[in-house]
This record gives sequence, C-alpha cells and structure tokens, in this order.
Amino acid sequence: MDKSFDRQHLEMTEQEENLRKIDVETDSGIYDPSTSEVTTDAKRARNASRSKACIPQCISDNKTVTLLICIIIVLVFIIIALIIKIVTLGKEEKSCPICAPCESFACPEICDRFRGIYIYTELKNWHMSSDICSSLNASLVVIDTQKNLDFLVENLNPGDYWFGLSKKDQVWKWPNGTEFTNQFPVEGEGACAYINEKGANSTICSMEKHFICSIPKHCRKAG
Repeated sequence: MDKSFDRQHLEMTEQEENLRKIDVETDSGIYDPSTSEVTTDAKRARNASRSKACIPQCISDNKTVTLLICIIIVLVFIIIALIIKIVTLGKEEKSCPICAPCESFACPEICDRFRGIYIYTELKNWHMSSDICSSLNASLVVIDTQKNLDFLVENLNPGDYWFGLSKKDQVWKWPNGTEFTNQFPVEGEGACAYINEKGANSTICSMEKHFICSIPKHCRKAG
C-alpha cells in the first residue's frame, strides 16, 4: 500500500512539475496550444515590430501631403499675380483712334506733317465739336505756332474750322486748361476761335462750322 501511495504521489508531483514548466514557457512568449494565441510577450513584440514598420510609411505620407499643399499655395500666388498684372496692363492701355482719311485736305502731304489730325466737314457748334473730339479720346486741335497756323490756312479747303481755343473768364485757353500765349493774333470779339483763309478768328460759340480734332501725341500713329 505504501508503494501504491508513493507512486500516486510521484505522478502528482510530475504533473505539477509539468504544469509549472508550461506556465514558465507561456510567460516566456511560447505559443500555447490550448488558447490558440501567442503569449503576452509575443504580442508585445509583434505590435512593436508593426509600429516600427509603420513609422517610415507615415513619415513618407506626411511629406507627400506637405509637398502638395506647398505646390497648391505657390500656384495660387502665381495665378493671383498674373491676374493683377493683366488688370494693371488693361488700365494702362490707351484706346487710340486711327488717323482719319485725308480727303478733306487740299494736299496729301498734310497727313504726313500732321499725323493724327481729323478734319470734319459736317457743321457743328464749338461745344458739340469739342464733344465729338472727346469721344475719340481726342480734342479740338491745338495750334501752337504761327507756322502751323499758316500751313493749315494754306492747305485746308475753303471754309471755317473750329479749333481748340476758347475764352474762359475772358482768357484764351486750350482744351487742357493752359493759357494761350499769343503765338498768333486772333481776330474778332467772340469766345470761340476758328480758322479760315485769313487766319485765326473768333465768333460766338453757337455758330455751326467744320472742325478739326487732334489726338494726343502719345496716341498718334507713327509712319
């Protein structure tokens, strides 16, 4: 009986020893068949490995997103700059009329010497004539020397032609507001000046006459 008891005791001892080994192995991260799971240390090691593998990928993704954002911002600034430039150039451009036909001149050379002068044979009062010239981004012609006046008098077809001299507060002035400095005599007592075969004369502004427009120098067509 003692032997049987000893055998049973020995078997129980061996079983306990085996269980302790299994516990030790399980805590060390060895696969446990009864649970179909890896141990705690194994899980921890696996998760750590996955995290390390993810870090380079995450960094790469962040760099790509940052680069795309920077490119978009640069493109937006370029587009804004182009729009501003286009708008600025549009404002700076001047709409200049083309030189009118020269059929109203007695000699063709006058178009070469007075590039950008328009001769209107229709009859208008001085103010309406000035408005028509203004609609062309022009003004009634400014005659700044006696020589230019003589040239027009000699070459214009017969008739009376308004030009850009008028009285304001009893002072002769040009369309841009500058005062007339008596480069040539102006006959008559009227408030608006015109040219005829005798030279420069003046009369009331409501009279209807032909008229001459002159566009600004920076708008005149070269050639």
